[in-house]
Amino acid sequence: MASSFRRLLAGFLLIGAPSIATALRPRILADTNRDGIVSQLDDADKHDWTSSRGAIFLPNVGDALHRCAAADLTGTPLSNDELWRCHDASGDRLLPSSAPYTAPLLALPMPNLSDSAVGRIYTDPPHARDRVRLFWNEADWTTGYANVWATVDPQLTFNATSLRNGITLAIDGRELMTDAAVWDGTVRVVFEVTNGNYTARDFVALKQAPVLLHHHLQRAEVVLSSAAGDNQTIGSAWQAQFVRGVEQAVAGDVPIVLFNQSTDIWAQDFLEPGYASMPSPDGPISIRILLRSAQSTRDAGRQVFSQLRSAGIGVFQPGLGSGFGWEEINSGGNIETIPPYTSRSGKRWPNGRVIMGTHFGTYPAESMVKFLQSQQAQTPLFLETGWLAVGHVDEVVQFLPANTSLGFTIAVADTTSAIALLRNANASGHGTTPLVSYTGDATPDGLTIFLDPSLLHNTTISSLLSDPDFHATQAYAQRYIDQNLALLLREVPLKEEDILRVPTLFKDVTYPWPITLDGHPRRLGLPYPGERQLKSLLPQAINGLVLGNGKYLAPKQWGPVVEGRDIFADAVENVYARAGVRVQWVDDYMSHHVRGGEVHCGTNALREMGVWWE
Repeated sequence: MASSFRRLLAGFLLIGAPSIATALRPRILADTNRDGIVSQLDDADKHDWTSSRGAIFLPNVGDALHRCAAADLTGTPLSNDELWRCHDASGDRLLPSSAPYTAPLLALPMPNLSDSAVGRIYTDPPHARDRVRLFWNEADWTTGYANVWATVDPQLTFNATSLRNGITLAIDGRELMTDAAVWDGTVRVVFEVTNGNYTARDFVALKQAPVLLHHHLQRAEVVLSSAAGDNQTIGSAWQAQFVRGVEQAVAGDVPIVLFNQSTDIWAQDFLEPGYASMPSPDGPISIRILLRSAQSTRDAGRQVFSQLRSAGIGVFQPGLGSGFGWEEINSGGNIETIPPYTSRSGKRWPNGRVIMGTHFGTYPAESMVKFLQSQQAQTPLFLETGWLAVGHVDEVVQFLPANTSLGFTIAVADTTSAIALLRNANASGHGTTPLVSYTGDATPDGLTIFLDPSLLHNTTISSLLSDPDFHATQAYAQRYIDQNLALLLREVPLKEEDILRVPTLFKDVTYPWPITLDGHPRRLGLPYPGERQLKSLLPQAINGLVLGNGKYLAPKQWGPVVEGRDIFADAVENVYARAGVRVQWVDDYMSHHVRGGEVHCGTNALREMGVWWE
């Protein structure tokens, strides 16, 4: 690649007489200074792409005309790979509706050329040529000389007339950066002109915008959840109640979109929203890139293509990497993002950094990890979550806006403060108070695998505090929570007093469970040797949806009621109030809590898209 670059740089100078060399000087420009306009100001330093200077283009992988089907003409569902391969840039025609997602270039006019002059415009290096599309704006004789965008084929040559007038160009990406060792998104567009016996070249460096995952400093613009189904599906009534609760909590702040082609209620888990952006004269132009979870047998992920892919919204389908299938380690709930910061070692993360959970040496699917690494912007940091029955990072850690030196803080699940709440209630004479205050319908169905009647009817504050196994479980959980927090604080320069500790109790649910696991992921049935599998005892307050504007949707606690107040709900509200966040409660006890998750697991959000370049 370096030798090819030197050849291109040498080609910028003519081999021939100095007078002709001066006359024959092709120049090609792109938005190198990132002001959204291609002008003479872009001529300097255009041959090298850096983090602070260099033109940017987008992966144009939306479906503006909804022409990409999810099934063939016989009704047979397309394969996962076929789903991903169809998008606006999968052909050679630039659709008018997808043209806004192309980046402009300009080959400057060369008025003093002879009639025999010819030009070529092509992309380099060779391995990038099939990964981008290049177009030029030509006059179409069949439409009364209307301007149309034509493909710049490698064999295409431009005549003297075109070269004298200058050539308007556009570029977009036809695939994502999935492996930086194969393609890191960089490309050079070369403008080559031959006039008589002399040939000269110029080029400009560009790079495809990385796909960035959202963080919680970006306000939610759309809330996603799952429809209730046909009311004949197990748990559909509970899901309908959950959706009503979310609608009431959102209170019209943002629209809510429901997936309706699957009975899968875990909207957080089968996709992870991201975006890519580039400059324009009127502000950033962005395309959403939704990452389907690396779970090939999870059919709910196909809805991301059939329901959400559209103009300005594309979808990434992970390849057949390690861990592919329905392993819970590959769910979207196991992908979160630290907001922008500079690490203690001085490493800048201007777009934040992804965190993911490992399961005692087992990492998430290679296809997803490599994809995130290849964006070269939010390289994942790994925490340990194998001690949880589901094993997602969103069960134990959360990032939310706060008045700190970084503009955000870390919230973590905390058993110590939760036990203190119980001990204080017990000491004040409320030991006989039921631990769980939920008294609604608790009729089990085939998927309420964590529903525990004894917890609802027989467990009091004092009986729980007198159980040594309970305390051992909390200590086991707290050990891993503290280890993960210590890792985060070695990376993120926050103070210990900045950390929000959200009262949380855990229950040991290590397999075997008393309910059949037919159809459940294998991971849920296999504890690691010497380790336990834990799940939240009460609805887990930290597993909620950060909406923005100081609003947070959390699972209703249903904790012990002392003197008319839920002591866990009050404590959680006080913790979040320290960050200026108002808690809105959503009842998910039967819809999600007893099925293995909470509000965050049952929702998702498309968030505002920001400027990532310097």
